Amino acid sequence: MAYQYKHKKKLSAQTGGLISSPGRLNNNYWIILGKCIGWLLLGAAAGYAFFYFFTDFCLNFVTRYKFIQGLFGLNQYAQGSKYIAVFMAIIVGNLVSTIAYFILGYFRLLLPLSIVTGFLMMILLFTGSVIRNIPIPYEVIILFSVEAFYRCIALATGEHLYKNRLKNKAVLAVSAPVVVVLLLGAAFYEIYQIFGYVF
Repeated sequence: MAYQYKHKKKLSAQTGGLISSPGRLNNNYWIILGKCIGWLLLGAAAGYAFFYFFTDFCLNFVTRYKFIQGLFGLNQYAQGSKYIAVFMAIIVGNLVSTIAYFILGYFRLLLPLSIVTGFLMMILLFTGSVIRNIPIPYEVIILFSVEAFYRCIALATGEHLYKNRLKNKAVLAVSAPVVVVLLLGAAFYEIYQIFGYVF
């Protein structure tokens, strides 16, 4: 028994403590991000199934509680809206919700928030298609995918920060600019879809 303990301790020292501390894997950013994406996809599957079986309820729910669309950066723009007003609405709406995702990730809400996000985004996607009586446009699918991805990054970064307390500052230093770039890219893409030009 003593030999096994010494041998394990020696092996642990040689491998940087990875063998003796499997909990470190749970603190790995890529593991956290993978879990976030996995739970979001599970929520999306549940949302699709729910919409399929309860279409009328979903239509009434989304129509009645339109503010939910705003949580995901979906807004109705009046005909003739000015470029700068639309652009700022997109940027501010998505930025506020993304910061909220980061904060909620820090408070260890990754699992429920990922599932709820996937669930609601899928319902909003299909509800919009039914209301407008058109197939889901590919550009909307692209936007939803990009927005879901950078929200997952924000959520995973928040949980990683909680678990590691800035021991690995590179994660926050890299993920924050990536989120900003993806957010701006999605915003300009949406602007292009609305106005037909970016600048």
